[in-house]
Amino acid sequence: MEQKTFFEKLKKNPFFWIFSGRLLFLSLNIFFIVLVLLASISFISSIFVDEYEDPSNKALVINPMGPIVEQVAGSDDPFVNFSGDLPRELYVGDLLQVLETAANDDRVQNILLSLDNINGTGQAVLYDVGIALQKLQDAGKNIVAVGDSYSRSGYYLASFADEIILNPYGSIVLDGFGRNRLFFKNFLDNIKVDFNIFRVGTYKSAVEPYLGNEMSDEAKDANLSYLNILWDSYKEVIAKNRNLSKDEIQYLVDNADEIFTDSETSIAEAILDYGLVDKLLPRTKTRSYLKDIFGESEDKKSFARISGYQYLRLIQSEKDINYSENKIAVIVARGTIVDGVQPPGMIGGDSTAKLIREAHENNNVRAIVLRVDSGGGGVFASEQIRQELLAAKEKGLKIIASMGNVAASGGYWISANAHEIWASHNTITGSIGIFGILPTFDRALQEIGINSDGVKTSKLNLSGDNTKPLDPGLSKIIQSEIEFGYKRFISLVSEARGIPVEEVDKIAQGRVWAGSRALDLGLIDNIGNLKMATDRAAELAGIEEFSLYYPEQKVNWREQLLKRFSGYIGWSIPAYIRNNFLIREAVNLLQGIDRFNDPRGVYIICEDCQILFSITL
Repeated sequence: MEQKTFFEKLKKNPFFWIFSGRLLFLSLNIFFIVLVLLASISFISSIFVDEYEDPSNKALVINPMGPIVEQVAGSDDPFVNFSGDLPRELYVGDLLQVLETAANDDRVQNILLSLDNINGTGQAVLYDVGIALQKLQDAGKNIVAVGDSYSRSGYYLASFADEIILNPYGSIVLDGFGRNRLFFKNFLDNIKVDFNIFRVGTYKSAVEPYLGNEMSDEAKDANLSYLNILWDSYKEVIAKNRNLSKDEIQYLVDNADEIFTDSETSIAEAILDYGLVDKLLPRTKTRSYLKDIFGESEDKKSFARISGYQYLRLIQSEKDINYSENKIAVIVARGTIVDGVQPPGMIGGDSTAKLIREAHENNNVRAIVLRVDSGGGGVFASEQIRQELLAAKEKGLKIIASMGNVAASGGYWISANAHEIWASHNTITGSIGIFGILPTFDRALQEIGINSDGVKTSKLNLSGDNTKPLDPGLSKIIQSEIEFGYKRFISLVSEARGIPVEEVDKIAQGRVWAGSRALDLGLIDNIGNLKMATDRAAELAGIEEFSLYYPEQKVNWREQLLKRFSGYIGWSIPAYIRNNFLIREAVNLLQGIDRFNDPRGVYIICEDCQILFSITL
């Protein structure tokens, strides 16, 4: 019988390739061919195309498509590079460069802020961006903010605008700061799983969800202490920008159920009446309004504008490159501190230490600024990073730790030995405490009829076999390790900061502090942002002219491709499911498992450094 070719079979039966199992193979080949072509076109275009859009007589549009962060997770994403679009996370350094340049650029007179998508941006980052927006105001630029709704982060930045426009069916999240957690003690008892917890520190509440069913009084006290500082700072900015008092802001938040429940008035109208926004316009009228104040685009379909991304490309092409041989290395440590090699958006004990090593092995590097945005992680990984910084100090390099949104627990561990520590007054820091977790499943296994038994050549069961009850000898060893780790933590803080151990112990105990309070306690040296920290590093190094050097962790693009596909799957889930509190907590719990890879099972993590809020007005 004559053997038919694949294409002959396909012509006879269009569904043949699906059932033959060749669909995936053919699709992947086509996909990668297209990917290579796009890469080639992008590369060739980058070489031969140098056309940049003129910003004159156009509104500069700032439209972050995600939270503003210290470091973009997986920034070597090929899809981002091919499309030219901004990533779902916006690097704050790029945004500040755009805003600060625009303040002194006569070609830019109008700025449009579109702030629907920046939820999740930390307070320290917001503070820096707010300063840049204020400089635009001081330079006489016209700033307009538009949004269907404003998150707490979005409204903070919108408040710097000359005019805030809200959709008539929109709202503003203006709830106070809060901290809410799920507690699993009853659940663990029901499924007969024992979480053996080892900790030091009265306020080290990372393990509380496994020990009880509610937040302890100590944790509530510590949380409220720093949350009140952050909330007061937030109210102060909003009140100043909107010509309100902090008391009026507080009254609005506390009495929203009365202010926004008039059946004759929509929520948006109530927000307008209270003075939080200036206009209510639907999208169609917003476009017309923006045409009137900014002028029409060439195609008459929209207003004259230039995107922040296009403007960034332009100003980078115009910028005089500083070729100074004196370098200050800026190393970003953002995310959970985890053992091994980790991509951008996480801190790897090996990979971050390698970046520091690359910096201090570079003969042109005169100082290192470690930009920390982390709530901690594993002790072992944190120590590898700290040791590499000590190696840099031994070579005579000046080290500045610059704290972003969070630098607590392990984030403080890796910062402690810097010559100076700088932080924002909104930085969350401290959480000097330590804990260990070892679950055992013997009761759960027995419940379903499974029993673990065997023989052993030694008296103690030190292997940590979680199918058996925890050996008292192992428990004693682990607790001793935790106590030693805590003493080591407060000792290194004492030595690095010049504070007696007894005093460190008093302000430690796992307690979290806001940056302004941390300054009073001696945990940091100065209040200031990253630029101030780099300038100070240059001063300590005794250099006047310098250029910044950013060692970066290389990312495998294949890994990023898989991440992007998983991201598409995630975003296909309806928003009301994605945003459900229980589902978010479950996902966070599952994702958090990856953090617990310390070789010794000892951790310095600040779980209370997450700020959650859920009420939308």
